[in-house]
Amino acid sequence: MEFHVFQCVTDKDFFVVTDEDHLEALNAPDVSPTPGDTLEKVGVFGEMGKDRAAFDEDFAKRSIEAKGYYRFHAKSLDPLGEVPFGMPS
Repeated sequence: MEFHVFQCVTDKDFFVVTDEDHLEALNAPDVSPTPGDTLEKVGVFGEMGKDRAAFDEDFAKRSIEAKGYYRFHAKSLDPLGEVPFGMPS
């Protein structure tokens, strides 16, 4: 399977994955974290098996088969991150 990966323009840690046969499922109103958010295509990637760092491919495949897409929040892409609330800066 080739995974088509999309990233939310507003929430950069939110991703949606689908395949070629289910691209139209991305038009569903509940795909984005908030209505009206735009998804930007990251790319098309082949299967990597257990080495996949961002998401569980088997779970994604089942979700794509059931509803046409798989949504997930990745750990922040910000290399510096944010100081946790209550921590000295």
